[in-house]
Amino acid sequence: MMAVVPRHVLIAGCGYLGRRAADAWMQKGIRVSVITRGESKAGDLQEAGFHPIIADLASCQLPVLPDVDTVLWSVGFDRSSGSTRQAVWIDGLNRLVQHLPTSVRRFLYVSSTGVYGQSAGETVDEASTAEPTTESGQCCLHAEQLLRRSFESSVVEFTVLRMAGLYGPDRLLRRVSDLINGVPLAGNPDSFLNLVHIDDAVAAVMNQAAVEAVPLINVVNTGTLTRMEYYSALAALVDAPLPTFDPATAAARGGNKRVVSSVRNQLNLAYCFDDTATGLKDAVARSADL
Repeated sequence: MMAVVPRHVLIAGCGYLGRRAADAWMQKGIRVSVITRGESKAGDLQEAGFHPIIADLASCQLPVLPDVDTVLWSVGFDRSSGSTRQAVWIDGLNRLVQHLPTSVRRFLYVSSTGVYGQSAGETVDEASTAEPTTESGQCCLHAEQLLRRSFESSVVEFTVLRMAGLYGPDRLLRRVSDLINGVPLAGNPDSFLNLVHIDDAVAAVMNQAAVEAVPLINVVNTGTLTRMEYYSALAALVDAPLPTFDPATAAARGGNKRVVSSVRNQLNLAYCFDDTATGLKDAVARSADL
């Protein structure tokens, strides 16, 4: 498929990433429809200029969807919803795919670098084996496989965007008050934190909606820091003492790997905050609660 600028985008999951992508598309004059569970949020979305569609992907039949050409799935997991990851991320995704209008030509699925189960400090890219060890990673990989089966003989091109951990304004991975009060952090201080600034995550989504599709891309900043480096940089920015870590949690908080993207080199995709330390300065400066 040739590169095509979207005309009408449907977003499932209008949270930290999805809402910013919606804003970016609307600023380009592109119509945006959004699936949301709540009527109050639907009202807010309508006031912002979007077309809300009220539906619970985990449990209800979808209404007839508008004739969109591009779909973004960026659904997070809301523990307060009472639904399981299986119900939302797999059953809900399958429900959406089965009800897509025939006008759809591009599907963007936000997955996670958590599908990589490597834990011994390896560097992994898109060619590395995905063998997730967590429930969330397993659900993401299952969903990726569902999409490949669904679209393998269709006109729909899809891209899996395996997102590293999102950070940015008002999302710094840890309450600053904990750092200021010297609360020990969980995890291994020497393990890698694979992150991507929210602005760069949105840039990757916008890029893959408008250029010739690649099947898979790791969305991650190049300047990967260890937990100690990240939280030390954050502490310095908020005048907190150097962080300490609880040694009892070092082995319990996930694996240790450095995620990179070999595919990104093929694309005209520039990030504003490839250096995580620089991105952290921006995130602190733009956080409303600091």
